[in-house]
Amino acid sequence: MRIISGSLRSLKLQTLSSNTTRPSSDRLKESLFNAMFMRCDGQRWCDMFAGSGAIGLEALSRGAKEVVFIEQDKEAFKVLRSNVETCKMQTQSILIHDDAIHVIHNQSLGVFDVIFMDPPYDMSLEWFIEPLLKQAWYDKDTLFVFERRSQEDLSSLSLRFEIIKQRKVGQSQYVIACIKV
Repeated sequence: MRIISGSLRSLKLQTLSSNTTRPSSDRLKESLFNAMFMRCDGQRWCDMFAGSGAIGLEALSRGAKEVVFIEQDKEAFKVLRSNVETCKMQTQSILIHDDAIHVIHNQSLGVFDVIFMDPPYDMSLEWFIEPLLKQAWYDKDTLFVFERRSQEDLSSLSLRFEIIKQRKVGQSQYVIACIKV
């Protein structure tokens, strides 16, 4: 796994050899960033279920001013911390080692420009979307990005979100959406 573009282009990242996490493929990451985020200048991101941090670090490489990484898994968090250090992005990164639902319920992190969510495939999106939408983490301009398995039906997202882009890449898919106003 590597950083695709920006100031850290081609830098290799550590990955996890674990059954508890599933890294976003370089192909999916490239498709996602080429679709909507060629430049992330000045943006504030939240990378929930961050794993190795590949998505958030890609955003930082492309000019994001700050990324909040949330990861519960102990081994994944070690790899995440190491990757942030390798990229020399400690000052632009906030690392939270905790359960995402607990963080949503208990921490005020301010408004994000982009909230990227790649929860375990066996976890229902509704389980954390509902509490997230009750927090002050977003505004009308915030983009929500959901990564899921390619065969999952995500049509229920349109009840709360306006779908901007949806794309299948290999065994995964992503949806970029904004809140309905």
